[in-house]
Amino acid sequence: MRLSEDKIRRIAERLHDELEERGLVAYKDPRGVAPGMGRAARVKAIYDFIVADLKIEEEIDAEVERILSTYSREIKGTERDVLFRKHKEEVARKRGYIL
Repeated sequence: MRLSEDKIRRIAERLHDELEERGLVAYKDPRGVAPGMGRAARVKAIYDFIVADLKIEEEIDAEVERILSTYSREIKGTERDVLFRKHKEEVARKRGYIL
């Protein structure tokens, strides 16, 4: 994974707090839940979503690498970048994802 667990957790916390601060979402902790525990659960849900999304992207990248490895000649530089992006968009679209 490109990001460490700690970085993903900080991104999830920041995303949660920014959305709440800007008034884009409003949360009420359920009755009987200790203050802050609801926030922790929401941050964990955001964290889990980010991790799942990164894993999907890694799988797509691996598939694109397999596709590029089938080319008869070695592809380098800008040409490789262009082909990588093209194939990545195609693989993502086939899987039902939008990049």
